[in-house]
Amino acid sequence: MRKTIIRILLTIITLQAFVVSAKAYSIKLEILNLPDQYVYLAQYHGFQSLTLDSAKCKNGIAEFKGKNTLPQGIYYIFIKEKKLFDFHFANNKKTLTLSTDIDDPAYHLKVNGNEASESFNEAHKTILRYWTQRDERTELLSVINLWKGNNVDTLKVQNEIDSLDKFYLEFLQREWKKQKKNDFLSELYKMAYAAQCPDCDQLSYIDFSNPELLNTPEYSFRKLIESYCWKNISSFADNITTAIANAEHLVQFTDPKSESRKYILNKLVLSYTTINRGYHPDIRLEAVACYLFDKYYKDKPWWMSDYDYTVMKWEYDITKYNVIGMQGKNIVLPDQNGIDHSLYGLKSKYKILVFWDSECEVCIEKVGHIQADYPTLKAIGAEVFAVYTEAEYDQWKQYIADNELNWINVSDPDGVGTYDYDYGTYKTPRLYLLDENNIIIAKDFDSAKIIETINQYEHGK
Repeated sequence: MRKTIIRILLTIITLQAFVVSAKAYSIKLEILNLPDQYVYLAQYHGFQSLTLDSAKCKNGIAEFKGKNTLPQGIYYIFIKEKKLFDFHFANNKKTLTLSTDIDDPAYHLKVNGNEASESFNEAHKTILRYWTQRDERTELLSVINLWKGNNVDTLKVQNEIDSLDKFYLEFLQREWKKQKKNDFLSELYKMAYAAQCPDCDQLSYIDFSNPELLNTPEYSFRKLIESYCWKNISSFADNITTAIANAEHLVQFTDPKSESRKYILNKLVLSYTTINRGYHPDIRLEAVACYLFDKYYKDKPWWMSDYDYTVMKWEYDITKYNVIGMQGKNIVLPDQNGIDHSLYGLKSKYKILVFWDSECEVCIEKVGHIQADYPTLKAIGAEVFAVYTEAEYDQWKQYIADNELNWINVSDPDGVGTYDYDYGTYKTPRLYLLDENNIIIAKDFDSAKIIETINQYEHGK
């Protein structure tokens, strides 16, 4: 009898647990005038967004339901890759109801079911208005400056931007202070405040031990980290030691096994790696990415797939020996007559190292720029060392003769060179400028501005 009762109780407990988990989250949508289609639930997380669920919206009505709990954070609804609105979800047991219309979903949004979510919704509308107005005035200021408008107009618009910024900071501070201390929304507004505050010790405004703070929109965690990186890393491209120290300082705020460490390291390495990126930082900052990879990615981190790690390691391997400020590797290869030439053997103040292919139109264009400037380059103490990277040697020799390329031209007919990794010749053309001690001064610069690049280096020494 006792065993039977225990079994019954266990069954009841199991069923109750199932019922609770089956209703772990419920989010109802009412979107007036939305044509029947799928709507999607997404979450902000770190420096990316994650699509979590989909639901068929019929007559403007849809519901997201899941068996697993959702962490507290800021989520958003989108259709066909168009975001409709953001909202706060606090993992409460009540159903959260979101109602709006398709004409202006963000500003017409109403939230029912959680007091904190309702509070966030009202504050978020103010934040959206600020960013909309600021972007409009910033664009207007750019137009005035582009067309060389008068100083009165410039000053007026700049004063409007300053007033908006002052209002925004005061608003965020009020929202942050009126929340419960260390509450999620309090931390969200505090990070947003620090992101915009010009003189804040920004990292002291983040509790890196709280993984929920990754679940915040662009103007909070992400913007704070991006602002710190700009002020303390990107702005120190001419002082790489300081840039690296500041990057390391940011990493050390995070626990090695935390989600924050994962997102911070990936953000830094990917931001300052210049290969195949839509965003192109100052190329000198590759030193930051290489430092971090060398220290934190020698073994595959727990969060990376084998594929992602292989790609990142390849990028590191073909960059680590050609970072600006390093001594470039020597190259010893034969010219078109079979005579060996050494890059280190050049006795010139500057060495222009070119990797090219005679069938590549862009390569030919850049070689043409160098050829046009060659007499001037020779006069200021520069020499060209051109490495042919392909296997059509007869065609290469003919091109040299036909176009009178009277600098040092070499190729690698026996495949003995390691320049592909030493100088990252996964693409051509590639241009490097080295000094007399073979220190890399510049790379991937505009071939039509070689003399200007040398002059900038001279004045910056």
